Amino acid sequence: MTRQTITAVIPAKNEEKNIGRCLKSVDWCDRVIVLWMGTDKTGEIAKKMGAEVVEMGKSNRDDFVTVQKNINWAIKNCRTDWILRIDADEEVEPDLKKEILTILKSPKKTAAIVAYGIPRKQYFWGGFLKGGDWAYDRLVRLFRPQYAIYNFSTHVHEQLVVDGEVDYLKNHLKHYSHPTLKDAIRKFDIYTSIQIEDLNESLWLAFLKMIFVPPYVFGRWMIWHHGYRDGIRGLVAGALRAWYDFILYKKYLQKRYQQGLTLKRTDLS
Repeated sequence: MTRQTITAVIPAKNEEKNIGRCLKSVDWCDRVIVLWMGTDKTGEIAKKMGAEVVEMGKSNRDDFVTVQKNINWAIKNCRTDWILRIDADEEVEPDLKKEILTILKSPKKTAAIVAYGIPRKQYFWGGFLKGGDWAYDRLVRLFRPQYAIYNFSTHVHEQLVVDGEVDYLKNHLKHYSHPTLKDAIRKFDIYTSIQIEDLNESLWLAFLKMIFVPPYVFGRWMIWHHGYRDGIRGLVAGALRAWYDFILYKKYLQKRYQQGLTLKRTDLS
């Protein structure tokens, strides 16, 4: 029996350092589409490596809603049985490739499943983490296009809506999102600045969360999710993850305060 077909969809902005590794890991897919939104040489590199490059939604600012809209375009124009949605800073492990190919070769066994969650190995500060919250990351990235769509109801975290049964794979995507502390801090600063648009807390509740959520997150990371297994790297990763929530609510409180000052000036004028 002929195996089912698959398209790898890769949204990418300025990913010159990562796109080659990503594309090599999906060269077994029937079709590879790079949704290029940047201004560097990512698109040129992808074309030379044989990928289809679609330029859309180009912007100098980080806009995750546009990313999801672009992926929806790829979903609606998909000509294969499955889509593997992968970021440019991710890589398909050989064992994950084998697991996916097994699914594609056994359509009757997996007929009831319309999507699969895939665990990720997170690369942080020079190595892959064994514990912490990110070690329990499971994102639905493999799906039949007719049963899934992004609804972009939030500004940062993806919201894939799946109409059907979801199962989970055993093998991993490798995620190279935080190779250095500088990269992690820069990315967290960008994400928190965008995510405050999704908050609608009272000032009092936001203040309490700014104080109490970070230590809870750090404890969950280190103890419940075994972040201690990574030694110093785990300690720093847990502290940064806790810092994320502190900065998020701090920025939200600052925004609300500034909005209040603006309203007062308007009333006085």
